[in-house]
Amino acid sequence: MKTEQAKQLIQHYLDGTASAKEVHVVDSFVEQQLLENNWTAGEAQKAAFGQKLKARIDAARLKGENSSKNVLVRPKTFTRRLWIMAASAAVLALCIIGGLFAVKNRTEDRSERYANDVAPGGNRAILTLADGRMIDLTDSKTGELATANGLSIEKAANGLLVFSVMDNGEAKEEGRNNTITTPSGGQYQVNLPDGTQVWLNAETKFSFPSHFIGKNRWVTLDGEAYFEVSKDKKHPFIVKSKKQEVEVLGTHFNIESYDVSLGTKTTLLEGSVKVKGASGEKVIAPGEQSVLYSNSIEVNAVDPALAIDWKNGEFRFKNEPLPSIIQKLSRWYGVQFVMNIRYEQMPSFTGSVSRFDHISEVLKMLEETGNIKFYINGKVVTVK
Repeated sequence: MKTEQAKQLIQHYLDGTASAKEVHVVDSFVEQQLLENNWTAGEAQKAAFGQKLKARIDAARLKGENSSKNVLVRPKTFTRRLWIMAASAAVLALCIIGGLFAVKNRTEDRSERYANDVAPGGNRAILTLADGRMIDLTDSKTGELATANGLSIEKAANGLLVFSVMDNGEAKEEGRNNTITTPSGGQYQVNLPDGTQVWLNAETKFSFPSHFIGKNRWVTLDGEAYFEVSKDKKHPFIVKSKKQEVEVLGTHFNIESYDVSLGTKTTLLEGSVKVKGASGEKVIAPGEQSVLYSNSIEVNAVDPALAIDWKNGEFRFKNEPLPSIIQKLSRWYGVQFVMNIRYEQMPSFTGSVSRFDHISEVLKMLEETGNIKFYINGKVVTVK
């Protein structure tokens, strides 16, 4: 891209005349800068970044306007130099994310390769009650779905599943667990009887009792979930997953336990948790992630926003290898990937895209940031 094109891109973005592709280019660059500096990409920070960029460009713009012709006065040499510096930053951004204008040359090619696009997942799950009854939450209507063991089970208008103790309900023994299972392309949110909120990712099985009775509040997880645990110092909340237990009193954290061979990841956003495994236990602090392997627990500082991107409706990658990304896309879009590429050729990616876009939008972003191509054929995606 030439300097003049870069200047135009920045100006279009700032004055609100940018096309959707141009906006995507600048937004992706902003997101990348936030990720590379381990910042949370909040709206306030994005706005601050935009104001900083605008101030830099305004300083480089001509000092006045010709009011009669409504055109800018020719810049001085120093001002022109600042303009070129700002434009160079835009060129760098475009290089980082693959280039806006290079994408235009791929349009016809993509129209064929992406002809069989795949829609994103949604709120889909099966609830199996402790008494054996099964309820398809995907097709169920809003309102009360069932009563069981002194509980009212209700589906809210926003799809939230709420377990609440009935006014005249009497808690019986804990008995068997209730279980919520999300399929490929499914997610769900549930409020437990103690007020704890749980977000379930795709291909997840989550079990919990109708009533928490006894010293501890036990639940079981196979898959991935984000927890906001209701505080109760007298009754610790314990999540049992593959080869580990996480004990908390009241906090916000994410557990990913899909494949034990890759390690069970626990990421803390608020409070404190204790992770226990066969090899010992670790207490982690906010901004830390533990990874439980068969013989050890490793703790590292991370950007916790990356761990809960799925809960916030995003795919956010920071130098993430292609195999890891493909696993996430497979679970959410319910597709199978065929890799016609050697492992050593697989790139890593940094960027973000909405989780509720069709898969083609995610694949486009990956193609723009790496030397690969995707071919969609029904529920099979081939990588070359």
